[in-house]
This record gives sequence, C-alpha cells and structure tokens, in this order.
Amino acid sequence: MSLQTAQPAAGQSQAELKRHYLPALRLRFKSEVNRLTSGGMLRLLGIRPDAEDLAFLMSYLYIYHWLRQQVATPFRGEVLASFSKGSRGFLIRLLDEAEDAGDFIQGYIAHWLNADDDGPVQRQQLQRLLADCHNDPQALTRRVLTLWDELGLLQKTPAKTYSELGHLERDRYREMLGEADQQRLALVDALPDQPVKPGRFSKLGLIPAMGCPQTCRHCMFIWRPPSKDQPGAGPVMELVDSLTDSVLFTGGDLTRHMDHFYRAIREMPHIRTFAILLNGDFAVDKKTTNEALRRMTGALEKRPKKWTRASILLQISFDEFHQEVVIGKDGRLKERIPVSRIANIVEAAPRYSRIQLCLLHKQTHLNFSMDLFKRGVFNRLVEELGRRKHQLQILSTTPAPRQKVNPMSPGQRGQLVKDASFVLSRYPDRPILFTSSTIDAYGRAETLEAGEFVKDQGLLQDILAGRVPEGEVFDIDMMFWFSGWVTLFSAVHICLGNLHQDGAETILARQRKDPLTQALHRFDLRLLEIYREARDDLDPIIANSTGPHHLFHVITESADVRLHMMRRLVESTDHPES
Repeated sequence: MSLQTAQPAAGQSQAELKRHYLPALRLRFKSEVNRLTSGGMLRLLGIRPDAEDLAFLMSYLYIYHWLRQQVATPFRGEVLASFSKGSRGFLIRLLDEAEDAGDFIQGYIAHWLNADDDGPVQRQQLQRLLADCHNDPQALTRRVLTLWDELGLLQKTPAKTYSELGHLERDRYREMLGEADQQRLALVDALPDQPVKPGRFSKLGLIPAMGCPQTCRHCMFIWRPPSKDQPGAGPVMELVDSLTDSVLFTGGDLTRHMDHFYRAIREMPHIRTFAILLNGDFAVDKKTTNEALRRMTGALEKRPKKWTRASILLQISFDEFHQEVVIGKDGRLKERIPVSRIANIVEAAPRYSRIQLCLLHKQTHLNFSMDLFKRGVFNRLVEELGRRKHQLQILSTTPAPRQKVNPMSPGQRGQLVKDASFVLSRYPDRPILFTSSTIDAYGRAETLEAGEFVKDQGLLQDILAGRVPEGEVFDIDMMFWFSGWVTLFSAVHICLGNLHQDGAETILARQRKDPLTQALHRFDLRLLEIYREARDDLDPIIANSTGPHHLFHVITESADVRLHMMRRLVESTDHPES
C-alpha cells in the first residue's frame, strides 16, 4: 500500500496543530458521552430508585466537568461546535457557556420546563425528578450537586491525581529490598537450587537510570528512583555479556545516558543485538539525528573483528500519546514530541545498514483497520515525510493473534493490526518495523479514558478460566539496574536482590528457584486466591484490569503481599497434598 498526502505548508503553525488537536478532543468527547449515556453513568449511580432518571443528567454533568479539565477554555467552543446541531444542541450550549455546575443544572431544568414537546424521555425523567423535590428547581439543583459530590468523580485535577499516584509509586519503590522483601528472599535462598538451563537467556535488560522528561498520559511510570552516585556499570555489563546475546537498554528515555550505550557496544563482545528504547526527542534536526546514528554505527565499527558481529535495534516510541498535541505553558498548542523529530529518524535510519529502526506504538481504535496508516499519528508522519518529497510504502501487516474489543465500539470485537513493515521509496531495500501493543493501565495510564486504548480482556478471561494460550507468559527475564537492583521485565517492582551486595551466583539462583517468579511466569491462578487471603479488593482489581499482565502486576505491588504469597507457595511445595 502506497501512502501519499497533500503537502501543507512546512512548519508546525498553530493552525496546523489545531487541525490535529480539535479532532482528537472531539473523538474523546464523543467517546465519553457514548460511554456514560449507554450505561456507564447508570453503573456509577448504583442501586438507587431514581438512578435511571438521573443517569442522563449526571452523564452530561460529568462531561461539563470533563471539558473543563481536558479542554483549554479558548478551544472549548471549537471542540463542541460540530455537535451543536440537532435535539441536543441546547446541551452543547450549556456545556460551553454555563458559569458553573449549578448554572448548568439550572439551565438543563429550565430547558425542559419550557419545552413544548412532551415526548423526549429526558423531559419525562426530569419531571419525575422535580416531583420528588416538590417541583422546586433549586431543590433539585442542590440534590444533584450533592449527589455529584457523593460520587467523587473528577474532584481532583489531573496534576493532583498524578501526584498522588506518583507518591504511591514512590512508596512501592521504597519497599523494594526492605524488611518484607528481605524475608521473602531469605525464603527463596533456603530452597533447594534448580538446575541451570542449557543455553543463554534470549534477552536481558540494562537500566542505567529510570527517567523521562515527558509526561505522556499513558505512561506506566510517574516517580523514578534517583540514580546519582551509582556504582560503576562495568561489572553489570560484564555479567550480562556472559549470559545473553541480546540486551535491551531501557528505563524511560535514555537520551541523557547514551554514553553507557556506546560503552556497552565497545565492552560487551558476545552481544549480537544491542536494543535501545528512546522517545525520539533527541532528533531535533537532521544534523543532530545523523550525528547520533553515526555515533551508534561508529561504536559498532570499533569492535574488534574477532568479536561477535553486532547490530543495533533502535526502538522509538511513536503513538497518539507521545505525539499528542497539547497546550504548552504559554497557552499555545505544541506537540509533546514533534512528529518532525520522528520523521528525522525515519528519514535517516535507512542509510545506516547496521541499525534496524522499529517504531513502538500503542493500540487504539485505529488498529482495527488500515485506517491505522491513513489517520492519526501515522498519517501525520506520512504528511511530514511527504513535505520532504518521500513516499512511504507499507510492505506487510500482521494481525494480533486474538480478536479484541474496539474501544470506540464496546460491543464490537475484531481483528486488529499488530505489526507492520514499511519503506521509503528512496530506500526500497531498508524496511522499517512497526509494532503495536496494549497499554497496562497503571501509573498515569490508570487515568486514561476507556475509549482511548485497547484492552486485552479476552486474554484475561481465558487465563482466569485456566486457558493460557501457548507461548503466552509473564516475562520474567531479568533487568539489571546499574544501581544493583535486579528486577523482572514485566514487573520492575519485584526485585531478586542487589547484584553488588548479593553477588551474581545468588541472584541467578533466585531467578531459577523463586516460586513467586515462576508462578508469575505461568500466570498461576493460585496467586489470585492467595492475594484474596491478604486483601479484600481482588474483585474490583480484576474488573479494572486491562489484561493479565496488568492484573498480575497489580496483585504483587505490595511487599507484604509478596511475602505472604511466598510463604504460601513454599508451604504448598512442602505439603503438596494441601
């Protein structure tokens, strides 16, 4: 499939950014309205005699507050304008113009009191609500405002919510290798060792530091452990080099830690693939981009010829969240990470034969058709490359192994595009990879709206029923932090110890024989029942889980719960009949 677009004027003007900003917010607005009015608010209201009469009004009261949190005032009217026609036009005007929530409710009441048509169900609902308040509009307004406060919805600004989530995340990190974790690891150390499996690990991770200057709304991490005064990275690199042929540098965005990456290429003779995850923000212009890629290639070329020939897998985050158009501190529109910077990388990478570029994307409703490449952030990339006289050709697409629910059509399941490859016409022999994955809703992602991302709840239900698809695992390969921590790929809160203090032999033995690690690896359902012994919130956790990885991550976040799980797993090993 060949992709070409008209070429708008170069440069990211406010008008051009608005062309992306307004449709994205209109889509979110529409999705939230549909979610709430099709049963979402009714579920939030719970069991109360007049819940059905309240649901429509409360849905739009929610939207009133949502608009003021999510849409900058100068753009609110433009976001709403395309919804202003038809029978609900009065609601759109109220959403835009009402001075406060009480004014919105009173405007809603006044509209139906003055309406000529007796037919709409919303008028009948309002009449019943008014009758319960002795036909006093002020009394009904007070009642609805009281109910809104009781529901506790949208009471905090996004910044306040992120701050509270960040404090919880900080507390979890501070528990790592604390008293409960040390007791858990002592139980592991007391177990008989397991045989060393032949061969090498398929991959291992290196984390020089955890950090990223961006604040993407879908990010799983908010608070990052400080990384100052860390021990030397040499022993960590030496160990990892002895254990695997493939290493992934990660930890948020590593732009400020590239010297560690270049050093690894120079000092790890057995590695064939050096993968690194970056957000692309480094590619401020073509010159800077090429300098970075030349340094990567230069490091490869300086490796002794007797060493394993190595290549680089350059993974760049690229999706509707990293490239979201947002309001800057100056009140002007801006891209979180400009698409032009991703275009700089896409344009340059094909010229470097030992660098394989892969764009990492998060699944949305667009993945359910080839619209993935014709709309949204990918289309913005095509437009930017088109300005530079490039034509982009889609070579292949691969569907996800399972059907999933389209978040914009909750009752609709379908196949979605997971992976793809494409080329620039000038470089037909240099494919660029594209891979799309789901979002686990913890960290900032916990606050995403339901219509914004794809969940893997079908897989979750299969696993809860004991049907684990072949090859589907919780990734327990090790991540080696330069600070000394050794954690799991799919759970950076589960620590196997401190490499600098405990030594490599102990760490590797723990990974082989740790019952909790192995239970996670196979999605052992016993962990759910053990969790239920320690906490009473398993049912809502399952209900809110976006997939099995999210579920098993959440139930192991507490050090005390991890210790309880370890004790119970050890007991079941000692007494298998129980």
